[in-house]
Amino acid sequence: MTLVVVTGAGGFVGAHLVHALKSSQPTVRVRGVDVRPPAYGPSEADEFVHADLREPDRCAAALAGADQVFALAANMGGIGWTHAAPAEILRDNLLISVNTVEACRRAAVGTVVYTSSACVYPNSLQRRPDSAPLREDPVFPADPDMEYGWEKLTTEILCGTFRRTYDMDIKIARLHAVYGPLGAYSGLRAKSLSMLCGKVAAVPGRSGEIEVWGDGTQTRSYCYIDDCVTGLLRLARSTVDQPVNIGSEERISIADLVGRIAAIAGKEIVPRYRPDKPVGPLGRVSDNALCRHLLGWQPATSLDDGLRRTYGWIAEHLASARTGEEAQR
Repeated sequence: MTLVVVTGAGGFVGAHLVHALKSSQPTVRVRGVDVRPPAYGPSEADEFVHADLREPDRCAAALAGADQVFALAANMGGIGWTHAAPAEILRDNLLISVNTVEACRRAAVGTVVYTSSACVYPNSLQRRPDSAPLREDPVFPADPDMEYGWEKLTTEILCGTFRRTYDMDIKIARLHAVYGPLGAYSGLRAKSLSMLCGKVAAVPGRSGEIEVWGDGTQTRSYCYIDDCVTGLLRLARSTVDQPVNIGSEERISIADLVGRIAAIAGKEIVPRYRPDKPVGPLGRVSDNALCRHLLGWQPATSLDDGLRRTYGWIAEHLASARTGEEAQR
């Protein structure tokens, strides 16, 4: 059987990717690799290897025998985490990425899919809420978003160099704000959409106030997890040898996002904006023209549909957690 290894299989995107591989490709054997297990249940992988990929030997052993590798492992989180731990993020992710690419080279892995990020794009292109959607080509002169973006861009260069030098089949997906069930919705590692869903769901009754970082005018485009996974699988099967965006072109301001979440929740929510908190780029939206052309891919899930599914999961999970806490009292 074909052996597919998913690094970062304990994380949000990794867990969904493992599920999709097992559901759609019964002839493959999936090995999940991560330093920790999935947060919301056991992994669906045929085998799950606990390994710290910052250690070269552990990384090589975890990838041994792989025919295909999805390299998702990273020390990552929301904007709170990227501001709280920049040195840790840069150090850990450089080690993970270099070890993974080198291990794939030594193991003669057939196909490698590396998940990069929209954080590689220059800050100069994202300074207004109405900034133009981000195409794949303008990444130089380099000015990525914080240390996380610098590491992602550096690894893109590493992948391109290994592709040319060693004739490796390495593909690069630049993910844009992926969200959905099973994602963190509280703490520094939570991303903005899930964090806001969690805050609204935690409001008791039908009205209340939540804290929102920034002034609400910053804009984003959010890609639902099922669409992201479909894009990654299609990229893996393709002959594409250049970075492609995997994101949504549906722009929304944070203020409007709060309003939509509140409407789905059936609550009256008053945002308490915090302009003193980190907000990241003021406008970040994916341009999917290249991905449509090369892969025939574009998101199939509207933001409203994705929000309903995500908010429903978060609200249910919060309610279950409360019930469990009450039962222990």
